[in-house]
Amino acid sequence: MRIIFCFLLALSVLFSSTIKEKTKNLEANKKSQEQLNKKLEDLAVEILNGEKALKEINSQIQDLNLQISKLESNAKVQNKELDNLANQNKELLKNRTLMENKLVSLIAKDFAYDLPIPQGYIESEESFIALEVLQGIDMMLNDEISKLSKDYDGLSKMIDNKQEQIKKINLSLKDYNEQVNKFNELKKKQLNVINKQKMDRDIYTKKLENLSAQQNEIRKTLNQLKIIEKQNSKTNAKDSKISSNDSQKIRQIGSSYQGSNVKKYTGKKTIAPLESFVVKQKFGNYVDPIYNIKIFNENVILRSKKSDATVKSVLDGKIVFAKDTGMLERVVIIEHSNGIHTIYAHLDKIAPTVKVGKNIKKGAVVGRIKDDLTFEVTQKNFHINPLELISLN
Repeated sequence: MRIIFCFLLALSVLFSSTIKEKTKNLEANKKSQEQLNKKLEDLAVEILNGEKALKEINSQIQDLNLQISKLESNAKVQNKELDNLANQNKELLKNRTLMENKLVSLIAKDFAYDLPIPQGYIESEESFIALEVLQGIDMMLNDEISKLSKDYDGLSKMIDNKQEQIKKINLSLKDYNEQVNKFNELKKKQLNVINKQKMDRDIYTKKLENLSAQQNEIRKTLNQLKIIEKQNSKTNAKDSKISSNDSQKIRQIGSSYQGSNVKKYTGKKTIAPLESFVVKQKFGNYVDPIYNIKIFNENVILRSKKSDATVKSVLDGKIVFAKDTGMLERVVIIEHSNGIHTIYAHLDKIAPTVKVGKNIKKGAVVGRIKDDLTFEVTQKNFHINPLELISLN
């Protein structure tokens, strides 16, 4: 029976530990997902703020370290002094108790010798001698009581003085302990910030890599469809701040900046591909503040205000591409008049009516998205800002 109980207890502890570990992992994944869903610029601001906070914490830790080092040597001396004072105080209190007992005894004796002469007492020579002896004893007792009282007062003052010293030392040690606790809290905070910075940097790097890879994938597709001609890369590595610990892919992004032929759209505005959205990523140059590399965003990322939202064609046109590309998920490219092409990437589903070669009307459903739509617009070998084409209200 005891063996079964021990087994069940061990199983319970193991199960509890597993649940705690899973809960911890879920919380970490949730935080990671929250950071992944943020705008690149917002995440960059968080990283820069985190670095600033970390510098401040490091400075505070350094200052506290100096304070603690000074207080620590004092604390050692004070702890030793505190022990000595405590022992001295203990001895003084013991002596005071002895004095108190002695005083009580002397006062009792003095009281006994001061008793009034009983009635019927007959005076004689012997009685006078006895009275003088008693008076002498009484004087001696009074002197001894007076001396003992003075000693008692002095001893009490010494005890009070020691108590005051002990109080001051305890206050000083309290300050030292508070500084140590503050230091430990700062170290804990520092570790949390370092861990968050590491997670944010990893996510940021991953987002940059994905952004570059996805744009390259779209360029490749547009080039294959002869919508956009292939462009040469421009070197942009001289100002990059990429450390040896950073990803090789980020190095490649930093060392090769591909600008785009851009023209301003001057035509009539049309409908947006989503009913309600916010702009998560803008069109144009983006100077990354973390690695100091330049990226040109050839598209915009629109975040839908509701999940599983429908994506609509912004103009009448003809479907020239509709495919699951893996990296860009499902992509639809539509050819319109005046040499305009619209690209809809990261679709969760492509509408069953969408077929390559088929005409599509403005406002017709292209597909659905979970959250984000990558939307790109070209016109005769030029990129145009998609937000210039669509209405934002």
